[in-house]
Amino acid sequence: MDSANSRHLSLVNLLEMAATVRQNGVALHDADALGSALVSNGQLGADVLWVPAGGRFPIHTHPGHHLLYCISGRGTITIADHTYEVSPGDLYLVEGRQPHAVGAAAGHEHVLLSIGSPHRPIQAKDRMQLTDWNGSPTPVPLFVDHQGPATDG
Repeated sequence: MDSANSRHLSLVNLLEMAATVRQNGVALHDADALGSALVSNGQLGADVLWVPAGGRFPIHTHPGHHLLYCISGRGTITIADHTYEVSPGDLYLVEGRQPHAVGAAAGHEHVLLSIGSPHRPIQAKDRMQLTDWNGSPTPVPLFVDHQGPATDG
């Protein structure tokens, strides 16, 4: 191990960051959500995401794999034609380039830890690509409508 690199440790408290993301987070592109950066080495990184009650991300992909861990609240993850309910303590892996959509349940905010590789900064335009369920890029966000197929905005 390189001794110069072993002298620096990025240490943050996840629970403190989760408690403040609603007040201190930055808006995320095309999503009803805020995010705060935690740590990153450019390849692997982690962020806290806050989705307000009833808020949602449009259908999208990421260039790499990511883990999502529900810290608090209630929400959903939709992949293909199946929506899964998510509650505190749930952890799931979304493969790179897999179209998916995340949302908060009505009446519940949803706070998530997002760990991705390769990691892209919270506000980077290439952090997520808007797509349809086939993974084809779309010019406008498509949202999951739990009563039917994806709809625009």
